[in-house]
Amino acid sequence: MADLHKRSVQEAVNLSVGGKWTVASVATHGGTSNTNTIHFSVDENTSQIGVYSAVELYFNFSTTTTDVTVANDMIIPASTLVFLTTPRGLGDALYFNHLGKGSAGAVRIVEI
Repeated sequence: MADLHKRSVQEAVNLSVGGKWTVASVATHGGTSNTNTIHFSVDENTSQIGVYSAVELYFNFSTTTTDVTVANDMIIPASTLVFLTTPRGLGDALYFNHLGKGSAGAVRIVEI
C-alpha cells in the first residue's frame, strides 16, 4: 500500500488542487534519437503539468534524466493540449522526459 502520509488530503485521494501557473521556456525538438530526449525538471510543489506539443511526443516521468524509449513510453498526439497529474509517488525529484516524433517542433509546458 502507498505511503500517503507525505501528501495532503486532496493529493492522497487524487483530487485536483489549484496552484501556481508557471510557464516554462519553450523546448524545441530537433531529432528523434533517444539521446535527443529533453529532460524537464518538475518543481517539487507541482501537482499537474499542462503540455502542448506541435509534434507527436513520447514521454515518461522518472526521478532521473532518463532517455525516452520509443518502444515503451506513452505518446501525446501532435497539436494536443493535455494536463497530466505528476506521479509524486516516485519522489520529490521528478523529471518529465520527452522526445518529439518526426519533424522538429515546439513543446510548451506549464506547471500548476
